[in-house]
Amino acid sequence: PVTDTAAVLRLFDELAGEYDQHIPFFAPFGRDLVAWCDLRPGQRVLDIAAGRGAVAGPAAQAVGPRGAVLAIDGSPNMLRALARDFGDVPQIETREMDAHHLAFPDASFAAVTCGFTFHIVNDPQQVIAEAHRVLRPGGLLAFSTPGPGKPDSRWDFDELVRDFGERASQERTPGIFTPPPRPLPEVCADAGFTAVEERSVQRSFDFRDPQHYWDHMMSHGYRGYVYSLGPTLAGEFRTRLFAALEQLQADGGGITASFG
Repeated sequence: PVTDTAAVLRLFDELAGEYDQHIPFFAPFGRDLVAWCDLRPGQRVLDIAAGRGAVAGPAAQAVGPRGAVLAIDGSPNMLRALARDFGDVPQIETREMDAHHLAFPDASFAAVTCGFTFHIVNDPQQVIAEAHRVLRPGGLLAFSTPGPGKPDSRWDFDELVRDFGERASQERTPGIFTPPPRPLPEVCADAGFTAVEERSVQRSFDFRDPQHYWDHMMSHGYRGYVYSLGPTLAGEFRTRLFAALEQLQADGGGITASFG
């Protein structure tokens, strides 16, 4: 399957105002990614699909005032939100750009970062090849991808998603969540990267009530899945989701979700 890039950009432009605002979800993963990069003061970093700066912010702190972070994204609303959030960080520059076609000379950056993006781009292989091209010799590409969440033994959220996904007609599915066709470490190796390393991290988040959970889920790319169900199934999905979450609260265990 091919990701509908235009649909993705429309979705994230729509989301920008509340993206990562209900709980600090992407921010801690962004800090983890930057910590693994071991960036140095004065380095020049490219952050692909920067969103509201979950990676660009800590990267700018790591490279310091003598460094630079160029944050690119295909969504102008996301870039405007990032500029507002980090307006007092002069080393962050924003630019609207397609990650498949980076408008930079070869060997321009010491590091390229990319948080939770390769499942929503049309051609991950092309993006990774472009990242390799703009990196200086010995430069680093660091990216994060969604992993399996830790199942809650009290409730199987994935089963609910599978149930509704199977019931939704294929023609309504926008292709926003398209897994890369090949394992990304293989793609990196083919692009010329060496010493490919994989790490995993998992974080848990607490929610006040079902509405808080729903508001969070609908403030990032998961809204695309809900839209793909169509109005009738989406309404039923929300009803069943709220019922399950209300039961978790009634059982006294609260609403907690783990993501990796």
